[in-house]
Amino acid sequence: MNKKLVLLTATILLMLVAVFIVLFIKTKPEISSLPKNNNPVVSPVTNGDKIKLVYAAHWTEKYQLEGVYENGVLKEKGFKQYLDEYMTLHPNVDISVLTVPYADYEAKIKLLNDIDQAPDIFQIYSPWGVSYAKEGLLDVPPKDIKADVEANYVSKSGVVIDGNVWGIPGEVNDYSLIYNKKMFKDAGIVDADGNALAPKTWDDVVAAAKKITKKDTKGNIIKYGFAFTKGVDWAVVDPFLSLLFSNGGSYLSADNSKPMFNDAKGVEVLTSIVDLFKKGYTDANSNVWDFSNDKAAMAFVAPWTEGTFRDQMGTRFDQEVGVTSVPYFSKPNSLQYSWFVGVMNKSKNKKAAWDFLRWFTEDVQPSGTTRYGDLLARTIKAIPDRKVDLVSSANKDVLVSNTFKAPFIAQLSSSTPEPNVLQAAKIKATLMEQIQAAWVGKDVKQALDDAASRVQLILDSNNKK
Repeated sequence: MNKKLVLLTATILLMLVAVFIVLFIKTKPEISSLPKNNNPVVSPVTNGDKIKLVYAAHWTEKYQLEGVYENGVLKEKGFKQYLDEYMTLHPNVDISVLTVPYADYEAKIKLLNDIDQAPDIFQIYSPWGVSYAKEGLLDVPPKDIKADVEANYVSKSGVVIDGNVWGIPGEVNDYSLIYNKKMFKDAGIVDADGNALAPKTWDDVVAAAKKITKKDTKGNIIKYGFAFTKGVDWAVVDPFLSLLFSNGGSYLSADNSKPMFNDAKGVEVLTSIVDLFKKGYTDANSNVWDFSNDKAAMAFVAPWTEGTFRDQMGTRFDQEVGVTSVPYFSKPNSLQYSWFVGVMNKSKNKKAAWDFLRWFTEDVQPSGTTRYGDLLARTIKAIPDRKVDLVSSANKDVLVSNTFKAPFIAQLSSSTPEPNVLQAAKIKATLMEQIQAAWVGKDVKQALDDAASRVQLILDSNNKK
């Protein structure tokens, strides 16, 4: 009985082996169809295996990301609409947005890089880019990108670090004075036709602030002649620097090795600013955004603030907001600053990231503008740096013919670029602390000298790195 069982088992095994051999012969690939080398066959990217890109942006307002709507109808595209357009054209690419508030941006991108979670594409305030470049965080742009930057942008100073191009210029900004036309008219500051008379010099600013400032019975300011914003460098330091440049002064030496803001010209400018505080036309509680509530008559702002002011003021914006160049001391001038975009060195999809940026920043649409230029000009309310975006008739209404933007654009040629220097944020924070100390009583010369001494230590440490 056991012999029969063994024989039956052997027979079954032989039959299974025969079946296996037949199936193998039928399904075996022909020799000519096999790869002719040892390299693996790479499958094309499919919708199920997309190239994923992360774009880090400092735009956090809903209208910046999702667009501007009127009565439920999209009027101006937001950033995400452009990404959707690209992904429709390139279904193998998926782009997500990492929104990082301005105040956290510099530190967070570095942190993400250090823990190997760096975004693929960055946009950055130009001075921050110095440390990024020196620490190897940034990918070197391809040759065609560099050539395009050299040929097609108004200002390249922000994107050049140690003589090398590190990305693509985005927005370029300077500072102008906004003034409330209604408040000026109510105070009798008008021309022969009864229109609000824009200040031209700093003396004009002081005279207007005196007429407009109002206080309650306890002496608290309820209408500010002029507004700054404590703790915000662009509303404290940048107004000082704009006036300093208009007085023929300098921020740092040409080689960025020495502070220059504490010379006689700097003292004259800060003394004039502090005078507004001493005379009671402003105080440390003022806020630039009080302009929207008719609580502040004047402030220094950058062009991107148009979007926020329009959103806050509604129909009052066009009626009340006046813009003029920086009221100068000895010559018209203003601080210029910029942002640029590029690819992180740790990106695993550098080619795809640069391809997207070519489409976004270089590709000229039938309108004669780029998509990035349209987003900046029409939605973000910033000034695009690319030449075609500034001169194209498509954006004329929101740029050169726009009463808010026109003074900023007119000033660009006479504005002074902010230096690209290591630890720029720390330098500004140091100067801001001392400017604010002067607001509330510290001797102006002492405040600037103290700031200069501390900035010198920072600059000296830069030279050792």
